[in-house]
Amino acid sequence: MLKLHKNLFISIIVLLGLSGCVEKRVIVINEPRNTQPRTTHTNNPPIKEEILVGNNRNLGTRIDEVDVPKNHPTLDIKRPTRQESSSGLNGQTIERMPFPADEYRHLPKIGRNTIHGKVYLENSINDEKIIGKNLKLYLNPVTSYSRQWYQDSYLGGYKLSPADKRLFNYLKFTNSDNNGGFSFFGVPKGEYYLIGRITCGKECGYSSPKIIRLVKQVYIDGNTNVNLTKIVP
Repeated sequence: MLKLHKNLFISIIVLLGLSGCVEKRVIVINEPRNTQPRTTHTNNPPIKEEILVGNNRNLGTRIDEVDVPKNHPTLDIKRPTRQESSSGLNGQTIERMPFPADEYRHLPKIGRNTIHGKVYLENSINDEKIIGKNLKLYLNPVTSYSRQWYQDSYLGGYKLSPADKRLFNYLKFTNSDNNGGFSFFGVPKGEYYLIGRITCGKECGYSSPKIIRLVKQVYIDGNTNVNLTKIVP
């Protein structure tokens, strides 16, 4: 019995000695580190800067309040100088609109109406009347074509390109007498520009002779009496 305990004790000693000689291995796992900084996502869209000259209420109404690049393709707006704005561009020639053949086709060329009167200028300084003797006068029907002439040429002072030859089929001509009296016969009913020219110099208050254009818009119906006049200088 004693011998059995002795052998068991020796076996335990041997096992403990063998376990002390076993090499212990430690495995270290290196996890990769995320070196990139974290980004914060928001729902706001990126800011886009725009200058809307015509719509931005904070920029005012004048376009020259904003420094616009000269090479900007959408803001290339030419502004007239102060001299151009005050004196106008009367030296330029404006192209007439295309002749509205359909509009003139509906105008009658013959009528039963009459217009008569006198043509003269009136000096504003001494109230003297300068009679328009032997002047060529004509009636021009009011149309979109003649309105352009009235607005741009007579009122605006611009020179227009030559008129379409078809216009002369609808004009009516006459001459004033030595007393400045005139008459048109066989005129269709409607609106017209009554037009004439008179040359006047010192008697009108000018230092040298000047051609004065006289234009009056009239409505002709039956026997119409109209004087073609202008106050000078």
